[in-house]
Amino acid sequence: MQLLKRSFILLLIAFTAYAAVSAFFAWRLTSPAHRIVGAVPADFPSTTQTVNFLALDGIKLSGWFVPCDNATVAVVLLHGNGGSRRQVMARVGLFHDAGYAVLLYDARGHGLSEGDKVSAGWFETADLLGALDFVRTKGLHKFGCLGISQGAATIALAAEKLPPEVAWVILESSYPNMRDALDRRFRNYLHLPGWLAGGLFMPFAEWRLGVAIDDIAPIKHIQNLPCPVFILGGTHDQHTLLESTRALFNAAKAPKELWLVAGATHVDLYGFAQQEYARRILAFAAGASARP
Repeated sequence: MQLLKRSFILLLIAFTAYAAVSAFFAWRLTSPAHRIVGAVPADFPSTTQTVNFLALDGIKLSGWFVPCDNATVAVVLLHGNGGSRRQVMARVGLFHDAGYAVLLYDARGHGLSEGDKVSAGWFETADLLGALDFVRTKGLHKFGCLGISQGAATIALAAEKLPPEVAWVILESSYPNMRDALDRRFRNYLHLPGWLAGGLFMPFAEWRLGVAIDDIAPIKHIQNLPCPVFILGGTHDQHTLLESTRALFNAAKAPKELWLVAGATHVDLYGFAQQEYARRILAFAAGASARP
């Protein structure tokens, strides 16, 4: 009897600890990741503007707008989870030199933007739509969108809401659905499958966000993108596996392109293969922008 009682107490302690750890990580994953952004980089054009605008649901966002003389297309750059606009700033010169205006901004709960929750792209769709509205105030009415990881997921999740003025989108290293994304991270960091390590994590995260985990699935929305799509992924990415990137590509409708960057992990693909990246990305953007 004593052994049974002791075993029950040990199980209760273990379950309580498991629940506490799950709640902690669910809270941490969905909490803001504010970071110091710093001044506009010295190599940005002198016309670069520090801007603030509202997401569609009223969250105040912060970013940099880089105008370009005679530009007819504005590129909106979206960073990944835990980052800021600085994560995508290397691409500013790439697009600006090719004749595009550029907006890069901090997603809600990141950098200098307001927001008390992070949702892996779900609520961040309102940030993207607010960014497009802001760019319209600059007199530009044709857009390209490029996102990395969570930023890419945000674009896909917004597919049904994107205006027809979006001429193309580029999705880098996007997860197909949140269960897949969490499973990969639990396996990488805890060496445990997602169903075990995330058994209570997911319900806590759903309660915190007020969204079902299974609804946060770019693969369910990608076919509704209203424009050509270019999907990129690293062949050695352990956060978004090769088969996940292929699945996203297969779910997208034509016209579409796929580039699997040989040897790349979940890294800055531009920095990893800069010359080839520039060639492929600019060719895709130019071709898609020229479509009627």
